[in-house]
Amino acid sequence: MTTDVLVIGSLNFDILIQQDRLPHLGETFTGNGMMMMPGGKGANQAVQCARLGLTVNMVGCVGQDMYGQELLQSLEKYQVATQNIKRCGTSGVGIVQIMKEGDYCSTIIKGANYHITAADLKDAFFSDRPLVILQSEIPPSVVDEAVKKAVRFGCTVLLNNAPAREIAAETLRQVNYLVVNETEAAFMLGTPVKDVTQANDAALQLSQRINGTVIVTLGEKGAVVKSAEMLQHFPAKPCANVVDTTGAGDAFIGALAWSLVRQRSLSEAIPFAASVSALAIQKYGGQSAFPTLSDIEAQQVSANVT
Repeated sequence: MTTDVLVIGSLNFDILIQQDRLPHLGETFTGNGMMMMPGGKGANQAVQCARLGLTVNMVGCVGQDMYGQELLQSLEKYQVATQNIKRCGTSGVGIVQIMKEGDYCSTIIKGANYHITAADLKDAFFSDRPLVILQSEIPPSVVDEAVKKAVRFGCTVLLNNAPAREIAAETLRQVNYLVVNETEAAFMLGTPVKDVTQANDAALQLSQRINGTVIVTLGEKGAVVKSAEMLQHFPAKPCANVVDTTGAGDAFIGALAWSLVRQRSLSEAIPFAASVSALAIQKYGGQSAFPTLSDIEAQQVSANVT
Protein backbone atom coordinates (compact mmCIF):
# COMPACT_ATOMS: atom_id res chain seq x y z
CA MET A 1 0.00 0.00 0.00
CA THR A 2 1.32 3.45 -0.92
CA THR A 3 2.28 5.68 2.01
CA ASP A 4 0.47 9.04 2.00
CA VAL A 5 2.32 10.53 4.96
CA LEU A 6 5.72 9.85 6.51
CA VAL A 7 5.97 11.25 10.05
CA ILE A 8 9.51 11.40 11.43
CA GLY A 9 9.23 12.53 14.99
CA SER A 10 8.54 12.18 18.66
CA LEU A 11 6.54 9.77 20.78
CA ASN A 12 5.94 10.70 24.43
CA PHE A 13 3.89 9.18 27.17
CA ASP A 14 1.84 12.07 28.55
CA ILE A 15 0.87 12.68 32.17
CA LEU A 16 -1.92 15.29 32.22
CA ILE A 17 -2.59 17.15 35.45
CA GLN A 18 -5.82 19.13 35.80
CA GLN A 19 -5.49 22.16 38.06
CA ASP A 20 -6.99 25.61 38.57
CA ARG A 21 -3.68 27.44 38.14
CA LEU A 22 0.07 26.92 38.15
CA PRO A 23 1.79 26.80 41.55
CA HIS A 24 3.96 29.70 42.60
CA LEU A 25 7.68 29.18 43.11
CA GLY A 26 8.17 27.17 46.30
CA GLU A 27 4.44 26.43 46.62
CA THR A 28 2.84 22.98 46.84
CA PHE A 29 -0.48 23.19 45.01
CA THR A 30 -3.26 20.60 44.94
CA GLY A 31 -4.41 19.42 41.51
CA ASN A 32 -7.92 18.31 40.59
CA GLY A 33 -7.12 15.14 38.67
CA MET A 34 -4.65 13.26 36.51
CA MET A 35 -4.75 11.28 33.28
CA MET A 36 -2.07 9.24 31.54
CA MET A 37 -2.07 8.61 27.82
CA PRO A 38 0.03 8.27 24.63
CA GLY A 39 1.24 11.50 23.07
CA GLY A 40 4.19 13.32 21.54
CA LYS A 41 3.85 15.76 18.67
CA GLY A 42 4.99 13.27 16.05
CA ALA A 43 2.72 10.47 17.21
CA ASN A 44 -0.24 12.82 17.64
CA GLN A 45 0.12 14.21 14.14
CA ALA A 46 0.44 10.69 12.74
CA VAL A 47 -2.73 9.59 14.50
CA GLN A 48 -4.74 12.58 13.31
CA CYS A 49 -3.65 11.87 9.74
CA ALA A 50 -4.68 8.23 10.13
CA ARG A 51 -8.00 9.15 11.78
CA LEU A 52 -8.81 11.11 8.63
CA GLY A 53 -8.11 8.08 6.44
CA LEU A 54 -4.53 8.60 5.26
CA THR A 55 -1.96 5.78 5.22
CA VAL A 56 0.78 6.77 7.64
CA ASN A 57 4.27 5.45 8.35
CA MET A 58 5.87 6.63 11.60
CA VAL A 59 9.63 6.73 12.18
CA GLY A 60 10.93 7.31 15.69
CA CYS A 61 12.06 5.64 18.89
CA VAL A 62 10.36 4.55 22.11
CA GLY A 63 11.79 3.08 25.27
CA GLN A 64 12.11 -0.53 26.30
CA ASP A 65 9.54 0.03 29.03
CA MET A 66 5.79 -0.19 29.56
CA TYR A 67 5.35 3.33 28.22
CA GLY A 68 7.01 2.34 24.95
CA GLN A 69 4.67 -0.60 24.59
CA GLU A 70 1.62 1.59 25.16
CA LEU A 71 2.86 4.15 22.64
CA LEU A 72 3.21 1.47 19.96
CA GLN A 73 -0.15 -0.09 20.77
CA SER A 74 -1.91 3.25 20.46
CA LEU A 75 -0.45 3.89 17.00
CA GLU A 76 -1.39 0.40 15.90
CA LYS A 77 -4.93 0.94 17.18
CA TYR A 78 -5.28 3.82 14.75
CA GLN A 79 -3.60 1.93 11.87
CA VAL A 80 -0.33 3.88 11.88
CA ALA A 81 2.53 1.69 10.60
CA THR A 82 5.02 1.14 13.44
CA GLN A 83 7.57 -1.27 11.95
CA ASN A 84 10.09 1.57 11.61
CA ILE A 85 9.92 2.65 15.24
CA LYS A 86 12.88 1.29 17.17
CA ARG A 87 13.09 0.62 20.91
CA CYS A 88 15.92 1.61 23.21
CA GLY A 89 16.48 3.37 26.52
CA THR A 90 13.51 4.88 28.34
CA SER A 91 10.53 6.51 26.68
CA GLY A 92 10.06 10.23 26.29
CA VAL A 93 7.57 11.68 28.77
CA GLY A 94 5.42 14.80 28.67
CA ILE A 95 4.14 16.45 31.85
CA VAL A 96 1.12 18.55 30.83
CA GLN A 97 -0.61 20.95 33.22
CA ILE A 98 -4.13 21.86 32.09
CA MET A 99 -5.87 24.90 33.57
CA LYS A 100 -9.63 25.02 34.09
CA GLU A 101 -10.07 27.30 31.04
CA GLY A 102 -8.44 24.64 28.83
CA ASP A 103 -5.05 26.36 28.46
CA TYR A 104 -1.95 24.32 29.18
CA CYS A 105 1.81 24.27 29.62
CA SER A 106 4.10 21.27 29.43
CA THR A 107 7.55 19.91 30.18
CA ILE A 108 9.08 17.27 27.89
CA ILE A 109 11.64 14.63 28.88
CA LYS A 110 13.46 13.72 25.64
CA GLY A 111 14.14 10.08 26.49
CA ALA A 112 14.23 7.68 23.55
CA ASN A 113 13.27 10.42 21.08
CA TYR A 114 16.93 11.45 21.00
CA HIS A 115 18.08 7.93 20.16
CA ILE A 116 16.81 8.23 16.58
CA THR A 117 19.69 9.01 14.21
CA ALA A 118 20.14 10.03 10.59
CA ALA A 119 21.17 6.41 9.87
CA ASP A 120 17.62 5.33 10.72
CA LEU A 121 16.26 7.21 7.70
CA LYS A 122 16.13 4.62 4.92
CA ASP A 123 15.69 5.61 1.30
CA ALA A 124 12.71 3.25 1.06
CA PHE A 125 10.73 5.48 3.43
CA PHE A 126 10.73 8.23 0.81
CA SER A 127 10.22 6.16 -2.34
CA ASP A 128 6.43 6.66 -2.48
CA ARG A 129 7.04 10.42 -2.37
CA PRO A 130 4.85 10.85 0.73
CA LEU A 131 4.18 14.12 2.48
CA VAL A 132 6.97 14.27 5.08
CA ILE A 133 6.04 15.76 8.47
CA LEU A 134 8.71 16.78 11.00
CA GLN A 135 8.75 18.51 14.38
CA SER A 136 11.50 19.66 16.75
CA GLU A 137 11.31 17.02 19.49
CA ILE A 138 14.00 14.87 17.81
CA PRO A 139 17.69 15.68 17.17
CA PRO A 140 18.32 18.58 14.74
CA SER A 141 20.68 16.37 12.70
CA VAL A 142 17.81 13.96 12.00
CA VAL A 143 15.54 16.80 10.86
CA ASP A 144 18.30 18.13 8.59
CA GLU A 145 18.93 14.72 7.02
CA ALA A 146 15.22 13.98 6.64
CA VAL A 147 14.68 17.23 4.75
CA LYS A 148 17.65 16.48 2.45
CA LYS A 149 16.34 13.00 1.66
CA ALA A 150 12.80 14.24 1.15
CA VAL A 151 13.95 16.85 -1.34
CA ARG A 152 16.10 14.33 -3.16
CA PHE A 153 13.08 12.04 -3.61
CA GLY A 154 10.74 14.88 -4.60
CA CYS A 155 8.65 14.80 -1.41
CA THR A 156 6.75 17.74 0.03
CA VAL A 157 8.07 18.77 3.46
CA LEU A 158 5.96 20.14 6.32
CA LEU A 159 8.00 21.32 9.31
CA ASN A 160 6.35 22.13 12.62
CA ASN A 161 9.09 23.92 14.56
CA ALA A 162 7.71 22.91 17.95
CA PRO A 163 9.05 23.30 20.51
CA ALA A 164 10.84 26.18 18.83
CA ARG A 165 14.58 25.94 18.23
CA GLU A 166 17.15 27.23 15.77
CA ILE A 167 16.83 25.54 12.37
CA ALA A 168 19.74 25.52 9.93
CA ALA A 169 19.19 28.09 7.16
CA GLU A 170 19.83 25.49 4.44
CA THR A 171 17.21 23.19 5.97
CA LEU A 172 14.64 25.97 6.19
CA ARG A 173 15.18 26.91 2.54
CA GLN A 174 14.05 23.43 1.51
CA VAL A 175 10.85 23.40 3.58
CA ASN A 176 7.56 23.65 1.66
CA TYR A 177 5.29 24.34 4.65
CA LEU A 178 6.44 25.88 7.92
CA VAL A 179 3.83 25.78 10.71
CA VAL A 180 4.47 27.63 13.98
CA ASN A 181 2.32 29.13 16.68
CA GLU A 182 2.77 32.69 17.94
CA THR A 183 5.32 31.69 20.60
CA GLU A 184 7.40 29.70 18.13
CA ALA A 185 7.26 32.47 15.53
CA ALA A 186 8.39 34.98 18.16
CA PHE A 187 11.34 32.73 19.06
CA MET A 188 12.42 32.40 15.43
CA LEU A 189 12.26 36.15 14.81
CA GLY A 190 13.15 37.57 18.21
CA THR A 191 10.09 39.84 18.16
CA PRO A 192 6.67 39.58 19.86
CA VAL A 193 3.82 37.88 18.00
CA LYS A 194 0.64 38.48 19.97
CA ASP A 195 -2.02 39.54 17.46
CA VAL A 196 -3.03 39.23 13.83
CA THR A 197 -1.04 42.28 12.71
CA GLN A 198 2.16 40.95 14.27
CA ALA A 199 1.42 37.50 12.87
CA ASN A 200 1.13 39.00 9.38
CA ASP A 201 4.55 40.60 9.80
CA ALA A 202 6.00 37.37 11.19
CA ALA A 203 4.62 35.30 8.30
CA LEU A 204 6.11 37.74 5.80
CA GLN A 205 9.53 37.62 7.45
CA LEU A 206 9.56 33.85 7.84
CA SER A 207 8.47 33.36 4.23
CA GLN A 208 11.78 34.87 3.16
CA ARG A 209 13.59 31.97 4.86
CA ILE A 210 11.74 29.09 3.21
CA ASN A 211 10.77 28.01 -0.28
CA GLY A 212 7.07 27.75 0.35
CA THR A 213 4.18 28.60 2.67
CA VAL A 214 4.25 29.89 6.24
CA ILE A 215 1.33 29.30 8.60
CA VAL A 216 1.27 31.09 11.96
CA THR A 217 -1.43 29.71 14.24
CA LEU A 218 -2.93 31.99 16.88
CA GLY A 219 -5.24 29.77 18.91
CA GLU A 220 -8.64 31.40 19.33
CA LYS A 221 -7.51 34.23 17.00
CA GLY A 222 -7.22 31.83 14.04
CA ALA A 223 -4.24 31.55 11.70
CA VAL A 224 -2.28 33.69 9.23
CA VAL A 225 -1.11 32.18 5.95
CA LYS A 226 1.61 33.55 3.69
CA SER A 227 2.02 31.76 0.37
CA ALA A 228 2.97 32.86 -3.13
CA GLU A 229 -0.69 33.66 -3.74
CA MET A 230 -1.87 35.15 -0.46
CA LEU A 231 -1.26 36.81 2.85
CA GLN A 232 -4.50 36.10 4.65
CA HIS A 233 -5.94 35.78 8.12
CA PHE A 234 -8.35 32.90 8.70
CA PRO A 235 -10.53 33.14 11.82
CA ALA A 236 -10.79 30.27 14.26
CA LYS A 237 -13.93 28.17 14.42
CA PRO A 238 -16.20 29.20 17.30
CA CYS A 239 -16.02 26.74 20.18
CA ALA A 240 -18.10 27.21 23.31
CA ASN A 241 -16.98 24.02 25.05
CA VAL A 242 -13.18 24.18 25.31
CA VAL A 243 -11.97 21.37 27.55
CA ASP A 244 -8.30 20.72 26.70
CA THR A 245 -6.22 22.54 24.08
CA THR A 246 -3.25 20.17 24.46
CA GLY A 247 -3.48 18.54 21.04
CA ALA A 248 -5.00 21.44 19.12
CA GLY A 249 -1.87 22.18 17.10
CA ASP A 250 -1.29 18.52 16.25
CA ALA A 251 -4.91 18.10 15.14
CA PHE A 252 -4.52 21.21 12.96
CA ILE A 253 -1.39 19.82 11.31
CA GLY A 254 -2.91 16.39 10.75
CA ALA A 255 -5.90 17.98 9.06
CA LEU A 256 -3.69 20.28 7.01
CA ALA A 257 -1.74 17.21 5.88
CA TRP A 258 -4.98 15.51 4.81
CA SER A 259 -5.85 18.51 2.63
CA LEU A 260 -2.37 18.66 1.10
CA VAL A 261 -2.43 14.96 0.22
CA ARG A 262 -5.92 15.40 -1.25
CA GLN A 263 -4.61 18.42 -3.20
CA ARG A 264 -7.03 20.90 -1.67
CA SER A 265 -6.29 24.61 -1.91
CA LEU A 266 -5.08 26.53 1.14
CA SER A 267 -8.38 28.43 1.12
CA GLU A 268 -10.07 25.07 1.75
CA ALA A 269 -7.33 23.51 3.87
CA ILE A 270 -7.06 26.11 6.63
CA PRO A 271 -10.79 26.29 7.52
CA PHE A 272 -10.90 22.48 7.46
CA ALA A 273 -7.90 22.27 9.79
CA ALA A 274 -9.52 24.85 12.08
CA SER A 275 -12.69 22.74 12.23
CA VAL A 276 -10.75 19.60 13.11
CA SER A 277 -8.78 21.44 15.80
CA ALA A 278 -11.98 22.90 17.26
CA LEU A 279 -13.48 19.43 17.61
CA ALA A 280 -10.31 18.03 19.20
CA ILE A 281 -10.27 20.58 22.03
CA GLN A 282 -13.77 19.63 23.15
CA LYS A 283 -12.44 16.41 24.71
CA TYR A 284 -9.67 15.60 27.17
CA GLY A 285 -6.51 13.96 25.90
CA GLY A 286 -4.74 13.89 22.57
CA GLN A 287 -5.03 10.92 20.27
CA SER A 288 -8.38 9.63 21.53
CA ALA A 289 -9.86 13.11 21.12
CA PHE A 290 -8.90 13.51 17.47
CA PRO A 291 -11.90 13.50 15.13
CA THR A 292 -12.59 11.36 12.07
CA LEU A 293 -14.14 12.55 8.82
CA SER A 294 -17.50 11.23 10.00
CA ASP A 295 -17.17 13.27 13.21
CA ILE A 296 -16.57 16.39 11.14
CA GLU A 297 -19.47 15.68 8.82
CA ALA A 298 -21.78 15.13 11.82
CA GLN A 299 -20.66 18.44 13.32
CA GLN A 300 -21.36 20.25 10.05
CA VAL A 301 -24.83 18.70 9.81
CA SER A 302 -25.54 19.72 13.40
CA ALA A 303 -24.38 23.28 12.73
CA ASN A 304 -26.59 23.53 9.64
CA VAL A 305 -29.62 22.28 11.58
CA THR A 306 -29.14 24.78 14.37
